[in-house]
Amino acid sequence: MLKIITTVRDKPESVTVWLYGQFTGEYVAEVEKALSVRGANNHRVTLDLANVTLVDRAGMMFLRGVKSANVAVENTPSYVTRWIEQEGRLGPAHSEPS
Repeated sequence: MLKIITTVRDKPESVTVWLYGQFTGEYVAEVEKALSVRGANNHRVTLDLANVTLVDRAGMMFLRGVKSANVAVENTPSYVTRWIEQEGRLGPAHSEPS
């Protein structure tokens, strides 16, 4: 269960979105909305995962996508970082469900 999404304006031009709890597929749309609203004014957007305890496959795929969309992702759990790297090496055919 994703407990809280907190947004902090670090500076006038940057915003950090903090996640707390378990980031699973059911919360992807909510996080996506929080990031898009915060980035609407061309602010630098950072997603901080320091307090995330679990990420499932849907969450990992979302994180992989936002990293390539110029959202800074910080404090990613090491297993998620390795998982994203492995998916990148295996290619998109492996990532998409058949």
